[in-house]
Amino acid sequence: MIIIMSVRSIQYSVLVCHLLAIISATCSSSVGSSNIMCLESERRALLQFKQGLVDESNVLASWESKKDCCEWREIACNNQTGHVITLNLSFNYSDDYIPAKALLRGEIDPSLLELRYLNYLDLSFNDFRGIMIPKFIGSLIRLKELKLSRANFSGPVPPQLGNLSNLHTLDLGGNFDVSFESLEWLSHLSSLRYLDISFTDLSGNRNWQQSFSKLTSVIELQLSGCDLGVNLRSLSSINSSASFQVLDLSSNSLNSLIFYWIANVSSSNLVHIGLGENDLQGPIPDVFTNMASLKFLDLSFNQLEGGIPKSFQSLCSLESLFFAINQFSQNIEDSIKILSCADSTLKNLDLSFNQFWGSLWLDLTSFTKVEFLSLSQNQLNGSLPESMGQLSSLEVLDLSGNSLNGVITEAHFLNLSCLQSLDVSDNPALSINLSSYWNPPFQLNDLNMSSCKVGPAFPKWIQTQRNLAELSINNAGILDSLPEKFLDQFSGLEVLDLSLNQIHGKLPNFSTSLLTYVNLSSNLFSGALPSFPPTIEYLVLSENMLSGPLSSLCATQAPDFRFLDLSVNLLSGELPNCWMQFPEGK
Repeated sequence: MIIIMSVRSIQYSVLVCHLLAIISATCSSSVGSSNIMCLESERRALLQFKQGLVDESNVLASWESKKDCCEWREIACNNQTGHVITLNLSFNYSDDYIPAKALLRGEIDPSLLELRYLNYLDLSFNDFRGIMIPKFIGSLIRLKELKLSRANFSGPVPPQLGNLSNLHTLDLGGNFDVSFESLEWLSHLSSLRYLDISFTDLSGNRNWQQSFSKLTSVIELQLSGCDLGVNLRSLSSINSSASFQVLDLSSNSLNSLIFYWIANVSSSNLVHIGLGENDLQGPIPDVFTNMASLKFLDLSFNQLEGGIPKSFQSLCSLESLFFAINQFSQNIEDSIKILSCADSTLKNLDLSFNQFWGSLWLDLTSFTKVEFLSLSQNQLNGSLPESMGQLSSLEVLDLSGNSLNGVITEAHFLNLSCLQSLDVSDNPALSINLSSYWNPPFQLNDLNMSSCKVGPAFPKWIQTQRNLAELSINNAGILDSLPEKFLDQFSGLEVLDLSLNQIHGKLPNFSTSLLTYVNLSSNLFSGALPSFPPTIEYLVLSENMLSGPLSSLCATQAPDFRFLDLSVNLLSGELPNCWMQFPEGK
């Protein structure tokens, strides 16, 4: 019995000690602990580092006023040891209280080497005015994240960065004058998961595809704008152990052989492929069959031909497809059927500026998640299907520059409560038959119905659209006057184009608006010139019946006023002396 009690006592004691240890550890790691201060040696190192910087906006003022460097702005310390572990001096453009001159510049002092436990260093979005990336950064061996993007560094990247074996994030993107003499050292970064060297110079690395094929741990690789254009040959024979999920090779003048390299580097894992703005030509090769995980594909701004290949029928996870500005030519019905596997996932579809043809009379109701749909500048015909009105997630719809006909009615917008941008312009046979008293389910930011049959009455339902920033209804057959207090409804309107109609009556009061661009030319407006807002930059009122003097222009205080056309009117008098207050004008 005594032995049993002893055992129980021991078990109880062990349990109590264990609980006390947990409580102690929890307390010691608490953010609120005030007993741990930064080490004096690290404090001095940071102050020496600050001495090398030019800090015009005194962003680092707290580095002088507070003794404990763990309380300094952009510094974080280990709560148990007091060692500095984070130095984040990235310029944050979302901080309203930081003016533009807050960008840091100067030298990066090697005193940072005293921060032996630093694992996060971010100097992004500053202006170091062409200095080289310091070699000593390669000795900060505990770094896990190194971010130096868009900080105006120049010169070759020091290969000493290859010593950072714990690094999982390396971002050097946007330093346009930074170059890579070699890529071999990248393969030493065995923990690297994210690599962004976009818009740096890789032109001296003609075997870049072999080098990047060896990055076994990298998941995301950003190589946009790196001057990779090279005569690619025999890429299919490259042994690849890479496992990329995100791969951006846009803006590199690459030819179509790059498709085969991509297919060879873990095609089954790829989620995101960016190949926009290259020199891709001919039809899309059959390399996408095994890319079932693919969610994002950008092939825009190339010279690709043919159509959407049948291999895309296996891309059932696709969310975004950008094919704009190519030479694709395919029946639009066939294109949509090939993408039907992704009808429950597709959010963004851009086929604009191609030669897709055929009737748009399609059943689109299964594409329930589409938010962005642009089929502009193609060869589509026929009437718009009423099923378009069932795309309840749709935010942007652009069907401009086709040969659509028929009539658009309220049924086409029945459930489009999310719609923010609508462009059906340059479809001369398309009629817009919407009641003036219609109350749309949406609030638009942009509306363009130019070169469609909108008139003869001005569409008064537009006055329900209080969020409009751009309104274009030129060449639309309107034979009417503007609604009373027309501009009062649009407090945020910046662009207004009602040209090439027969709108009559007096010009509205512009003075309290935010308009920057106004084109009311080739109408029947009469009366005197009103005052214009200080935001105005382009004003075209030619070919109307405006009369009276130009003196109202003197009331316009517009520093960015660049262009004014009042030709072919009935204006009288002399050019006012205030004309010279518009130095940018012509």
